[in-house]
Amino acid sequence: MSSVMPPTCDVAVIGAGLAGALIARHLAQQNLNIIVLDANDVATGATGNSAEIALLGTSEFHAVLEEQHGPAFATETWELSAQNLELLAATALSLGLAAPAVGSFRLIGTSAEAILVQRSVQRLTHQGFNVLLEDAMELGYLIGLQTYDDLAFNPVEMTQRLLMHGRITLRPRTEVQHLEADSNGVTLKAKRSSLRAKAVVVAAGAFATRLCPSLAPHMSMLPVQIAECRTNETLPMPLLFNEGQVLLQDRGEFWRLSAWTPQVDENPWTQIEKYGKQFCPEAIMTRRYTSWVAQSSDGLPLVGQLSKTPHIYTLTGLGPWGLSWAFIATQQLLGLMLHDEDPGLFNVQRFETI
Repeated sequence: MSSVMPPTCDVAVIGAGLAGALIARHLAQQNLNIIVLDANDVATGATGNSAEIALLGTSEFHAVLEEQHGPAFATETWELSAQNLELLAATALSLGLAAPAVGSFRLIGTSAEAILVQRSVQRLTHQGFNVLLEDAMELGYLIGLQTYDDLAFNPVEMTQRLLMHGRITLRPRTEVQHLEADSNGVTLKAKRSSLRAKAVVVAAGAFATRLCPSLAPHMSMLPVQIAECRTNETLPMPLLFNEGQVLLQDRGEFWRLSAWTPQVDENPWTQIEKYGKQFCPEAIMTRRYTSWVAQSSDGLPLVGQLSKTPHIYTLTGLGPWGLSWAFIATQQLLGLMLHDEDPGLFNVQRFETI
């Protein structure tokens, strides 16, 4: 991994998180010269603060997606999520990293949610997904949605290994402040340097709107509250609550609780306190912090080429479940850049004003 930045390259990737590293690696394997720039260091943003698990499905129940967008949309969304797990497993294997299937258990506490999850499981099992309804009375809930294919892995280590390629030049602590696109490429301007690239991929997560203002109306920054605590209790698998907005994990040396909410007037910390008191009341909190993630207005990644800025592509807006989208979103962008394939549901141009 070289640290000397040449004046030109084939593709500049802005953002040295998992998504940026994935697209950089794939493009480098096409014999393209890639420069990866980040305002901080590798994997210090959402990737470094992530839950280290890629989940099957979405935070919304399948039945809710059907009601809002139709059966085809709901099915395709879950299929993309399953493909993401397959791509993750293949990537981990190629890099010599572990990515065991740990599953997850989504707890359902109200009769209204129970009806939705029952309808969801009926549809999902009919479509071949490995999901099951289980009794959850021992945990104080009516039922639980059991999935088996969720994968645990170390996204920081994966990001670092992905960037270890002879055609990738890494430039950390280099904040790109402005992009100027023309018919021949893009000029990237930082504080003390500039760079010319044939194309740019903006994979800067919550900070993408600074470089691509046209994304701002369609993307918001969400705070994810995280608490780590010591306890002698053990969990057989990760637990999900509150429509997938709270995740409780046993990480061996500590438990990790993370929570987010799309409502600006709600504090995710109240959810952490609630479930912490319920499942680990004697635990000693050792760390509390906030991570910011970018989420699109419809909850799907923003992938593709910005129509008003030639040669500038986006790979962002992955949201709180970002690890559940990063691999398939990268494949969609790669198909567009190399083969002019439509990114489908993720296409950033679904928002007509961009």
